[in-house]
Amino acid sequence: MNLPSVKTRAFTLIELMIVVTIITIVSGASIPAFSKYIRKQNLKQSQEQIKSDFRNVQNKALTGALSDQQVGAPPQNMEFWGISFTENSPTYTYFISPTDLNCDTIQTQGSSNFSNDIVSKTSTCVFFSVSNGGITGPSPITVGYSGRDDNEVLNFNESGLIY
Repeated sequence: MNLPSVKTRAFTLIELMIVVTIITIVSGASIPAFSKYIRKQNLKQSQEQIKSDFRNVQNKALTGALSDQQVGAPPQNMEFWGISFTENSPTYTYFISPTDLNCDTIQTQGSSNFSNDIVSKTSTCVFFSVSNGGITGPSPITVGYSGRDDNEVLNFNESGLIY
């Protein structure tokens, strides 16, 4: 009895090993690039978080939130909202103050944290005037990963523009 000839189509072991090798090489080359992309996006997200918080605090200043509060010793009228950054810290605080001269006479109102091991590279206070929303403080604010050189910068001017 003669069996009909059957043609089987399949990959050989060598062909499969070549495909697996190619996939491994492509994956190995793309993982560092993808990691760098993720780090950069985390920095941009932190920069956008600060922008949003700056605008939020600026709006509180412009609406006069807590403007009836007394701050400091001796008590003085609250004239400024602000954000305080500490170098190499993942946390920054919101505050009210009677003056924009220094960070000594502030009353803390809350705080926020950066995510993904990002820290402030700047140690400063930024003040927002209750009278006109103008910004006082050194520009720019820099954020980045601790111990790394890749940073993102937030700029602003005295008239209140945040960019």
